[in-house]
Amino acid sequence: MPDWLLPTLRSRLLFGVSLGWLALVVALLGYSHITGGALAKRENLTHLAYEAELIADQLQRSVEDRQRALARLRPNLSADDPELLDKLRSQEGLLALFDRLMVFDAEGEPVAAWPPFEHGGPNVAERDYFRDVRGFRRPLVSEPYRGGETGIDQVMVIEPLLDGQGNFQGILGGNTSLRNGDAFLNLQSRRIGDQGHVLLATASGQIISHPNAKWLMQPVPDAEQLLELARYGWEGTGVGHQLDGEPALMAFRQVWPADWVVGVFLPLSQVQAPIQHYATQLRRVGLATVALMLPLLWWLLGLGLAPLHRLEQQIIRVGRGHAERLTLHTSMSELRQVADAFNRLEAGRREALASRESREAFLRAVLASSPVGMFLVDMKGRVNYVNPELEAIAGYDVGTRPDSEWLRHVHREDRRIFIERWRAMLSRGEERPFQYRFLRDDGEQLWLEVQVSQVTLGETPLGFVGMVQDITERQARETKQRWEADHDPLTGCLNRRGFENRLEEACSMHRRDSDKVLSLIMMDLDHFKPVNDTAGHAAGDELLRRIGHLLQEAVREQDAVARLGGDEFALLLPGCPLEQAQEIAERVRERIAAIEFLAEGHSFRVTASIGVSRLGPDDRDGGPLVKRADRASYHAKRQGRNRVVVQDTLAETVQS
Repeated sequence: MPDWLLPTLRSRLLFGVSLGWLALVVALLGYSHITGGALAKRENLTHLAYEAELIADQLQRSVEDRQRALARLRPNLSADDPELLDKLRSQEGLLALFDRLMVFDAEGEPVAAWPPFEHGGPNVAERDYFRDVRGFRRPLVSEPYRGGETGIDQVMVIEPLLDGQGNFQGILGGNTSLRNGDAFLNLQSRRIGDQGHVLLATASGQIISHPNAKWLMQPVPDAEQLLELARYGWEGTGVGHQLDGEPALMAFRQVWPADWVVGVFLPLSQVQAPIQHYATQLRRVGLATVALMLPLLWWLLGLGLAPLHRLEQQIIRVGRGHAERLTLHTSMSELRQVADAFNRLEAGRREALASRESREAFLRAVLASSPVGMFLVDMKGRVNYVNPELEAIAGYDVGTRPDSEWLRHVHREDRRIFIERWRAMLSRGEERPFQYRFLRDDGEQLWLEVQVSQVTLGETPLGFVGMVQDITERQARETKQRWEADHDPLTGCLNRRGFENRLEEACSMHRRDSDKVLSLIMMDLDHFKPVNDTAGHAAGDELLRRIGHLLQEAVREQDAVARLGGDEFALLLPGCPLEQAQEIAERVRERIAAIEFLAEGHSFRVTASIGVSRLGPDDRDGGPLVKRADRASYHAKRQGRNRVVVQDTLAETVQS
């Protein structure tokens, strides 16, 4: 192609860009594909939310209908009514809602049922739903259970039977099957599209309905985060995984009267199937277009870029030092301008290189003489320089080993935070100082503090400079100060401040998980004052040390032993039931009573008045727990000392 047809580089590039219009079309189609996927996901989530709401509303109406029906029947019934069976038999309308109507007395014994039980019916006194209704005296929908007589999965809608004074007389219950075709919970056949399905579970985590029979009456796996949130009352939509692990869109709604969760799932594979088909067709068109355009574009670019190849060769010669400037002969004004600009830049580069080399030599001299460990890192995290002080801290020649060697010396428990901070530095330029433990080759453990600053040229980041300080002595001093703030220097037990902190932590865990138990033992030593008066305070201190050591040996590692002041001690026992805490208190009492303490020619024996209590369901903090245990200890002292008194939250004081 002659030069006069396309005399400038601009005209030649414009000609090449005009041939690349198809690539732009493909990019636009690709964008359409991406936005179409997002739109499909959004629309499907809206549909799933609608389906979940419909199903939840339907179930809620069904539960409320059954509760209202039982509530209307309840005033006409009494557990000791001789005509009770006839009254149940006459409720033919309710049998359209329930498989069986049942009445149990206050002891959980079956009184009447229609249709009747084949073998007299079970005693339900120990079942959770009976105890809940007896305790709270309000309607309840039971957890799903498998009938002992029929072997059928079912739930029971329950109304409490109360006399005129509000005393509990028994329960009226109607149960319904979960699996037959008429059951109001039968959701297994309900499908969302070709592969979507509905899940129904209790808030406690038991699956009621699922198209895969192996999940029925099984606990909900803990892996799916959105389903876990729904169990705690959350409603909404999102992307997660089905029970079989397949990614899916999902929506959740609550059935509040029964404390159930409705989940509607649609696999992402079904959502993306039309989009994948469209993408396949688009790729075929794109590949065909590229196959046709590449030969032509290759030939045209070869002609158009020939002068640039000549310019490239001259730049290579300048770069190798064979020439100091470009001498390009061409009719293209743009290339001549490029050559002139390159020559100016090359002259400036040579000057800057000489200046940079002198600055680098000065910088390395400063770093080498620094009393603080220092290093230089590029933007990719590669260490380019470490000064002698840092190598002295590390205990090995850092420059001769790979960068990963430093990570191997970081303490195993601190590696995760070290990696996170290092990545934050590289990705976001974060300059926050951090501390970690470092193990030298000689086995010595150091505490190091690292401060990193980003080096920029204008707004362009060039790398990082870091300072490393050995703070081992400071860390040891601070650790000792923290320990002394929370511990009794005489016995090594927690002091009152440390005890209150541990008590608050234990109560916080109890509030997050009401199934956890927490017991407290508080004690006062009996006959301790004569030890101080007769043998002196040094002897009293020695006896307190022995008792503190005895208490620490009597409990588990996770338990807390505290000296609250004088001869008063406390044992905080998380996860320990009240009965076991009483056994521990009795064992401690016996061991203290067995101590024979000799001092100043005298033999002393002390005993302990011990109070035991547990954290109750209504306790919002540890204050009531401490008051009960302290009151129990006071009762033990008043009743003759050397004994254990238990003060429960739901019972009278018990003395052992």
